[in-house]
Amino acid sequence: MESSSSGIRENKGLRFQEFITGYGVYLALVILLIVAALITPNLFEKETLAVMFRQCAQLGIIAIGQTMVMLVAGLDLSVGGVIVMTSIVVAEVSNGKDEMIPIAILTALIFGMLVGLGNGLLITKRKVPPLVATLVMLFLVQGAHQAFTRGVPGGFVPEAMGIVNQSWGFISIPLMVWIGLNIVFIVILNGTSYGRRIYATGSNPEAARLTGIPVNLIKISVYVLASGLAVISGVILTGYVGYVDRFIATGFDLDSIAAAVVGGTAFFGGKGGLVGTIAGVLIIQILSTMVVLIGLEIETQFIIKGIVILAAVSLYGLARKNH
Repeated sequence: MESSSSGIRENKGLRFQEFITGYGVYLALVILLIVAALITPNLFEKETLAVMFRQCAQLGIIAIGQTMVMLVAGLDLSVGGVIVMTSIVVAEVSNGKDEMIPIAILTALIFGMLVGLGNGLLITKRKVPPLVATLVMLFLVQGAHQAFTRGVPGGFVPEAMGIVNQSWGFISIPLMVWIGLNIVFIVILNGTSYGRRIYATGSNPEAARLTGIPVNLIKISVYVLASGLAVISGVILTGYVGYVDRFIATGFDLDSIAAAVVGGTAFFGGKGGLVGTIAGVLIIQILSTMVVLIGLEIETQFIIKGIVILAAVSLYGLARKNH
């Protein structure tokens, strides 16, 4: 009898752990929305939603790449540098001329993907830990910014790039781009052999290699994609701001990691997905918006984010340990 009751408790515990790992982030999002409705009802006003969803899109595009990198047990701290580089390249190459926008964006995309290639090669060929490799690349990119601009970015952002400010209610062009990219990459991750290889590489690189999967090539490719997505976000941010700003990407690197982690993507690779990351982005941005609406200091925002990330990591870690 005792053995039977013990088995029932274990089954209940297992089901609870599966629920937390599978649906915990969505439950947290619902609870947060209820709390927001009670504490900051003005968050649901049209103008506030428009700003919040635009910020979600800017962060969410980067978080797509960050999620893919984390699925192969990696990390990318260079995305902020890529965004600033995009802003500088677009302004310098176009010099304010609308007809030069395609060439400017293409140039930024090439430079950005080269940064991603550098990350991938350092990690796969030189066996540099992802944290160190991408941090080194960030410093190199920032150094290149300073050397090229002498600390004073020049050029002009074309007026036509202001199209990203176009919106209809709380629906904006950046939001539609984010939704579209999520659809594309969700299909890639869940419906293609490339996506299955990403998960296999993150779950067990050696086993994946033995089955014929080009593990190094897969890792390099996700870093290139992550940098390419950072360029897209950089183009949107540049068009929105309308000028070159060296601090345009402040916080996006860590926030994108936070969104992926809160959404259930594991640091050890092979577990997670973009649907969870979408919820993670919404949680991070709703929290940030609530802090602003309440009028709390920026330091409080950092503390709240830290607590949320710690709670998410602890819950997922506990569920994995006891699974």
